[in-house]
Amino acid sequence: MPSGIPPRFRIRFWGTRGTCPSPGPRTVRYGGNTPCVEVRAADDSLLILDAGTGIRALGAQLMRDGDSEPAHIFLSHRHSDHVLGLSHFAPLVSQARAVDICCGDGASASLLPFVDALLSPPMFPTVDGIRRRLGVHDWEPATARAVGTSHVHRFAAQHPGEAAVLRIDDAHGPALAYAPDNELAYADATEATAAWRVQLTSFLRDVPVLIHDATYLDTELPKHVGWGHSSQLEATRLALACGAGMLVLFHHHPDRDDDAVERMVEESRAMVSAAGSALRVLAAWEGLTITA
Repeated sequence: MPSGIPPRFRIRFWGTRGTCPSPGPRTVRYGGNTPCVEVRAADDSLLILDAGTGIRALGAQLMRDGDSEPAHIFLSHRHSDHVLGLSHFAPLVSQARAVDICCGDGASASLLPFVDALLSPPMFPTVDGIRRRLGVHDWEPATARAVGTSHVHRFAAQHPGEAAVLRIDDAHGPALAYAPDNELAYADATEATAAWRVQLTSFLRDVPVLIHDATYLDTELPKHVGWGHSSQLEATRLALACGAGMLVLFHHHPDRDDDAVERMVEESRAMVSAAGSALRVLAAWEGLTITA
């Protein structure tokens, strides 16, 4: 962050796990809820990244807070772990605030019927008015979406069925980026994949906070080529290449216990130290709050 600029965004993690919820004693520290990240801008705009099961607790907190700031939900894509919590987001039921949603994958025209299906039988019981309280918006691929003084940009991730890397900017430039499902595939040296990584690195250049997929260990990657996810060391390599200020490891594997997540952080920090970089690395946990 440039000197003299106060914190531009407050970022709180409500769900950090990938693939499916994994509650229990082995995941107490880092959490078992699926992706949901609350982003509060300096103008108090509320942006919500993904609507996994973590959004239920966020909704409850918003109800306790009692403010009426509109909620802007940005889905990275439509896989179930990123949308499971939408029907349980309390402001939809309470009519306490306006709620808008758009999606960063490539099929924006089909978002309305997708949301209708999520909030209707047989997926969800009929709740009077719940669908009418949710504004659904198309998002043209080359267009930034404005929320107050913030602008949300997207870049195509490598993930089956399409997904997006999201970057949030303000008047001072990029502030944070969110890449929950993204296969960096550094072992793939084909021209197309190498060119995509160059473009991604440019899209993320000097971002203060990078939240990135760290589903696998490097040793697990050969068995998961094409699954759409990265290792924590690949995420660290990207963060070093783009000059990020902080890397937050995210989308923890549902079978990864807390001790194993902490070992992954240690390995990433060792990589950073060997590179002589000042990059900060941590793993996201439910309740973690940082600023950008």
